[in-house]
Amino acid sequence: MKAISIKTKLVLAIVAALAVVALAVAAVVRGAAERNVRLVGAEAIRAAGGTFAAMQRADVEKLDATLSVLAANPAFAEAFAARDRERLLALAAPVFAGLRAQHDITHWYFVDPARTCFLRVHKPEQHGDMVGRATLAQAVESGARGAGMELGQTAFALRVVRPLAHAGAALGYVELGEEVDHFLGRMSAQTGDAYALVVEKKFLDRAAWAATREGRRDPWDDQPATVVVDATADDPALTAFQGDLAEVPDEGQLVDELERGGRTFARGLVPVRDAAGRRVGALFVLHDITDVHATFMRARTRVFAVICAMALLLAGVLVLLLQRLVFGRLGRMISTMEDLSARLAGGDHDVTAPPPGPPDEIGRFEDFFGRFLAVVGGQLKELTRRRTG
Repeated sequence: MKAISIKTKLVLAIVAALAVVALAVAAVVRGAAERNVRLVGAEAIRAAGGTFAAMQRADVEKLDATLSVLAANPAFAEAFAARDRERLLALAAPVFAGLRAQHDITHWYFVDPARTCFLRVHKPEQHGDMVGRATLAQAVESGARGAGMELGQTAFALRVVRPLAHAGAALGYVELGEEVDHFLGRMSAQTGDAYALVVEKKFLDRAAWAATREGRRDPWDDQPATVVVDATADDPALTAFQGDLAEVPDEGQLVDELERGGRTFARGLVPVRDAAGRRVGALFVLHDITDVHATFMRARTRVFAVICAMALLLAGVLVLLLQRLVFGRLGRMISTMEDLSARLAGGDHDVTAPPPGPPDEIGRFEDFFGRFLAVVGGQLKELTRRRTG
């Protein structure tokens, strides 16, 4: 078996070392690219939560402005003060129809000071029950506006409550509300993303929920702890989540990336709180990151190609330097040693080595070899002279 030369071993070691370095740098670059993609996805999730909150704030102001106008109408106050439910309904019903059609307002209540519902304009047949919502409690405690998103038996509604007075006397409270199902459609139209709003089942009434699903598929059993109350896309993968909603940070959490139809999507969720501050559900987001993902992957490929090219160039330079500084000189020195040794053995005792090269390790060996040849040649010359003399 032919032994591998030191030169070959060194070249292989250099190539292997540079390959390891190139692979390590490529792994770092790949990790950085994937991390940047995740950051973009996480930012999209946070932005969705911000958009949802901004829509709530904007609609609260809309409801509050509308409520202020209604509360300033003396006809409503007089009918409420007289506790004339039929007259109050006759006055409010046509106004409510316009508000529902033009401003998505779905709830209108008149509540007496004891927190008993005097009139639901949207469901006049239901009245006389106690109202225990957090927004009403805020209005009672502050004597001013109470507002926020609250969860009913089957869905979320955004509510604004204000005290109502007439001729200096407190009459009770008036409330406007709107279901938030149109929020997701508006958000999707703005961003192009897909959204789903889920609620923890423990906050819902199963029977009331089932009653709202007549003629439609009931997703109650799709997930063990949550149920989808609204979504812009009928995609079970959108809301698939095995974690604990209580552990999701307030700014949201990126869950994973999905590949659909040749496109890449970031999927995540943002906790949803009600007016009382309870975490009652989450907003799931599916954001298209195809272009960002492709940009980072192209950049990663280019960087990897540059690293490989640099590694090959560096390997070539190192091999050339080794050849020039070490192996070329060793090869010339070996040829010289073989030639001088042959001449010395042939009787040429006056052989001299060529001048040594630079005073490095090889140069010092060349100098030593030259002096060694001179000593050996001198000794052989003296022995020959004695034998012939």
